Amino acid sequence: MSELLSTALLGTARSTPALQDLATGQLAQSITGDPAEVLLGAAALENAHRAGGVTASLHVAPAPAEEDDRVQLPPAAADHLMQLLAAKSWTLTEWFAVAVERGYRAPDHLVADLMSAARSNDTHRENILRLTGPRGQWLAAQNPEWSMLRRTADRLEVWHRGSHPERLQWLTAMRSVNPAAATAEVQRTWDTERGEHRAAFIAALATGLGDADAALLEHALDDRRKDVRQHAVQLLRQLPRSAYAQRMAARARAWVRVEKKPLRTRLVVNMPGSLDDSARRDGIENVHFKNKGIRSWWLRMVVTAAPLSAWDDMIGSASQALDIRIEDQWRDVMTEAWVNATVLQRNPRWASAFLHKQGRQTERRVVPLVPAGERLEYILAGHADSYLLGVDGAALFDDLPHPWPLELAQRIIARFEDIAVRHASTGKELGQLSRHSHYSTLRSAETHFPFSAVPLLHAAAERTRDHGWQQAFSTAAANIEHRRTLLKELE
Repeated sequence: MSELLSTALLGTARSTPALQDLATGQLAQSITGDPAEVLLGAAALENAHRAGGVTASLHVAPAPAEEDDRVQLPPAAADHLMQLLAAKSWTLTEWFAVAVERGYRAPDHLVADLMSAARSNDTHRENILRLTGPRGQWLAAQNPEWSMLRRTADRLEVWHRGSHPERLQWLTAMRSVNPAAATAEVQRTWDTERGEHRAAFIAALATGLGDADAALLEHALDDRRKDVRQHAVQLLRQLPRSAYAQRMAARARAWVRVEKKPLRTRLVVNMPGSLDDSARRDGIENVHFKNKGIRSWWLRMVVTAAPLSAWDDMIGSASQALDIRIEDQWRDVMTEAWVNATVLQRNPRWASAFLHKQGRQTERRVVPLVPAGERLEYILAGHADSYLLGVDGAALFDDLPHPWPLELAQRIIARFEDIAVRHASTGKELGQLSRHSHYSTLRSAETHFPFSAVPLLHAAAERTRDHGWQQAFSTAAANIEHRRTLLKELE
């Protein structure tokens, strides 16, 4: 800096500073202009270096983002998108489904804002990233704060040389597009991974889990870390065709048998006195289950993990299994374990048997596993009328095809009108029959009703004498019309 001061005092006509001797010499020598401009520029660089405390260097501009040949969102839809995201609008799921189906991309001026929104929006993050496309990925590569938004499934070097969070992110992304390739990479490096990393990698296999993962999970049962073994057991219970499941089926057949007599058939449970090493390896532990004893827990673990087909073979069918007599000591344990197995194995036949056997009492986790068409028939047949709009009926609507058929909308509106009549007779604003107590079902109706249900809602609003329900019907109709407007903007 003293060299620059001397030149400034003497004048650039009489003195030329040795820029190469400056800490920022490489950059200073690249400054162009008359001598005075070069001097002032060099002084500014040197002063910035002293303030920052790091050596200045040249920055190589990154290569441009890949071209995105998709059609841009229509202007009206693009204008509304950020508003919908800011409001966490209930219409976004349908909006994104249509936008992605039609192959739209975000306009360039919105890409950065959408990437910022994607950081905090777990629900719609992947759809946002689809809209931003290669331009969004280009920005994420330049901004360390957006590293979580990078989708690097095609970049194998991340797995081989990245940090643990980067590798875990790569593995999760790869499991979504090519589970077998992801598992092969984990198997290749398994023996050299740190214990806590092995646990995280095994847990990541939950995405895209399939029979091809069974060998690695079986190997993980012998890991020295308990959390690795526990994650492996949790995933193996979801693979009814695995060797693990067959071992559990063998234990189930050894511990439980069907006893057939002239007047009755029943299940008889005969538990062992202790566990062998193989059972402990498979994750069966000594736990006191609901004060029912250790053996109740053993039975629950085995029945939960055994393939449901084993009980079909033993008893005949899911319906017969739920009807068969079981000793009082074991009935609740067996039923709860069958519920868990139905959920873990995602078995629609057993889920259907539970729904038709237990109706309203069917566990919430089981109901969505019943095929959507069968659930719709169940509702339209009136089997759920007594609880359709309550908490117990909510699961019947899960994952029904969108939009819901008009017949379902008609049935729901009719049930709402019955409630409105009963509420009007109470003369109260609040209560179990008020529109406030049915907020979630009303919101589902606004989200999933077909547009053809709007006249039905207007008619219901005109018929009802309850002011609150009149407002609810009118609001639902208006919100469905709003959905129609938003989707029309995507045409």
